Amino acid sequence: MCGRDDVSTPLKCMVFFFNFIFWCAGVLFIVVGSWAYYEKHKFTTSSSDEKSSHVEFFDLIFDLTILIVILGCIIFVIAFAGCIGALRENVCLLKFFCYALGAVLFIELVLAVLAFVFTHEIKAKVTEVFEDQLLVRYRDDDDLRNLIDWAQKTFQCCGIGSDGYRDWSSNLYFNCTDENPSMERCGVPYSCCRRPDIQEALVNTECGHGKQSLTRSEAERFIYTSGCIQEALYTAKQNLYVIGGVALGVAVIQVVR
Repeated sequence: MCGRDDVSTPLKCMVFFFNFIFWCAGVLFIVVGSWAYYEKHKFTTSSSDEKSSHVEFFDLIFDLTILIVILGCIIFVIAFAGCIGALRENVCLLKFFCYALGAVLFIELVLAVLAFVFTHEIKAKVTEVFEDQLLVRYRDDDDLRNLIDWAQKTFQCCGIGSDGYRDWSSNLYFNCTDENPSMERCGVPYSCCRRPDIQEALVNTECGHGKQSLTRSEAERFIYTSGCIQEALYTAKQNLYVIGGVALGVAVIQVVR
């Protein structure tokens, strides 16, 4: 049952070609992710054993290098089965390839339906998790900090939820308590700041200092005040047809493969 079967040559070549490209992409993801993880952690010394030995679930899902490696492994396994299955005309590998793609497509559809049906519940949960994990870890992870800065500059937002720029009080360095000795006390990251076009190339890393102590109307003169989830959803609604086209294209590629 796992031996050869009659497979048309054009179909065999097409399956092999597409899966070889994805196989190479999977290998690239694994190599790049592993290298980035090594570079990120190579300076970890024995003095940080207490911190590094206590690895939480959120440490893994918010570590971009680990996510890249996991994604690369999934792509590698599925594409490898497609490549070898098509090349050797192995029915078992081709069946595994088809079932794996079907499972991925099914999971994507389920997640899309759940996101549509439970929009408000998912938005509230995502906001809660991001506020508790992303903002708190802003100064602890360079990759995470770069991602947050990119999101805040791209979507012209500050913070996560409905409190917007004041969400940054959850961070140890930016909270507004009197006990906070940080120079950034009651401030926000520089990526929240509005920058005139003439000063686009200039970066004032202290532009967000003390902005949480201002009212929203006062702060809007200097920084973005809306939360990033709200702004991201607004941007998604403005580009709904583009997102739908991309999603349909990805689905078609998965089905064709």
